[in-house]
Amino acid sequence: MLLQLLTALAAVAGAACSLLAEGSGTGAISGILPFTAGGFIYLGTVSVLPEILRDSGPGQALLQLLALLAGVAMMLLIAYYE
Repeated sequence: MLLQLLTALAAVAGAACSLLAEGSGTGAISGILPFTAGGFIYLGTVSVLPEILRDSGPGQALLQLLALLAGVAMMLLIAYYE
Protein backbone atom coordinates (compact mmCIF):
# COMPACT_ATOMS: atom_id res chain seq x y z
CA MET A 1 0.00 0.00 0.00
CA LEU A 2 2.91 2.30 0.65
CA LEU A 3 4.12 1.90 -2.93
CA GLN A 4 0.61 2.63 -4.23
CA LEU A 5 0.58 5.81 -2.17
CA LEU A 6 4.00 6.75 -3.54
CA THR A 7 2.89 6.29 -7.15
CA ALA A 8 -0.30 8.26 -6.51
CA LEU A 9 1.71 11.11 -5.01
CA ALA A 10 4.08 11.03 -7.97
CA ALA A 11 1.10 11.29 -10.33
CA VAL A 12 -0.24 14.30 -8.44
CA ALA A 13 3.23 15.90 -8.46
CA GLY A 14 3.50 15.30 -12.22
CA ALA A 15 0.09 16.86 -12.81
CA ALA A 16 1.06 19.88 -10.69
CA CYS A 17 4.34 20.29 -12.60
CA SER A 18 2.54 20.16 -15.93
CA LEU A 19 0.02 22.76 -14.78
CA LEU A 20 2.81 25.03 -13.57
CA ALA A 21 4.76 24.63 -16.82
CA GLU A 22 1.70 25.28 -18.99
CA GLY A 23 2.44 28.93 -19.66
CA SER A 24 6.21 28.71 -19.93
CA GLY A 25 6.29 27.97 -23.66
CA THR A 26 8.00 25.36 -25.76
CA GLY A 27 11.07 25.06 -23.54
CA ALA A 28 9.18 23.15 -20.89
CA ILE A 29 7.36 21.01 -23.43
CA SER A 30 10.58 20.00 -25.15
CA GLY A 31 11.87 18.60 -21.86
CA ILE A 32 8.68 17.02 -20.55
CA LEU A 33 7.44 15.33 -23.74
CA PRO A 34 10.39 12.95 -24.26
CA PHE A 35 10.35 11.98 -20.58
CA THR A 36 6.62 11.21 -20.69
CA ALA A 37 6.82 9.31 -23.98
CA GLY A 38 9.75 7.28 -22.67
CA GLY A 39 7.74 6.37 -19.59
CA PHE A 40 4.84 5.15 -21.70
CA ILE A 41 7.13 3.14 -23.97
CA TYR A 42 8.90 1.61 -20.96
CA LEU A 43 5.64 0.61 -19.28
CA GLY A 44 4.29 -0.80 -22.52
CA THR A 45 7.31 -2.92 -23.18
CA VAL A 46 7.59 -4.11 -19.58
CA SER A 47 3.97 -5.27 -19.53
CA VAL A 48 3.62 -6.54 -23.11
CA LEU A 49 6.92 -8.26 -23.89
CA PRO A 50 6.84 -10.82 -21.05
CA GLU A 51 3.33 -11.87 -22.09
CA ILE A 52 4.41 -12.18 -25.72
CA LEU A 53 7.30 -14.40 -24.73
CA ARG A 54 5.33 -16.49 -22.23
CA ASP A 55 2.02 -17.66 -23.60
CA SER A 56 1.29 -16.27 -27.05
CA GLY A 57 1.40 -17.95 -30.38
CA PRO A 58 3.23 -16.32 -33.28
CA GLY A 59 0.08 -14.64 -34.63
CA GLN A 60 -0.93 -13.19 -31.29
CA ALA A 61 2.64 -12.04 -30.61
CA LEU A 62 2.71 -10.24 -33.95
CA LEU A 63 -0.60 -8.50 -33.21
CA GLN A 64 0.60 -7.37 -29.79
CA LEU A 65 3.86 -6.10 -31.23
CA LEU A 66 2.02 -4.20 -33.97
CA ALA A 67 -0.28 -2.64 -31.35
CA LEU A 68 2.74 -1.54 -29.33
CA LEU A 69 4.37 -0.02 -32.41
CA ALA A 70 1.08 1.70 -33.33
CA GLY A 71 1.05 3.32 -29.88
CA VAL A 72 4.61 4.57 -30.35
CA ALA A 73 3.69 5.90 -33.80
CA MET A 74 0.70 7.76 -32.33
CA MET A 75 2.97 9.39 -29.74
CA LEU A 76 5.32 10.48 -32.53
CA LEU A 77 2.45 11.94 -34.54
CA ILE A 78 1.10 13.81 -31.53
CA ALA A 79 4.55 15.19 -30.78
CA TYR A 80 5.04 16.23 -34.42
CA TYR A 81 1.68 17.99 -34.85
CA GLU A 82 1.42 19.46 -31.35
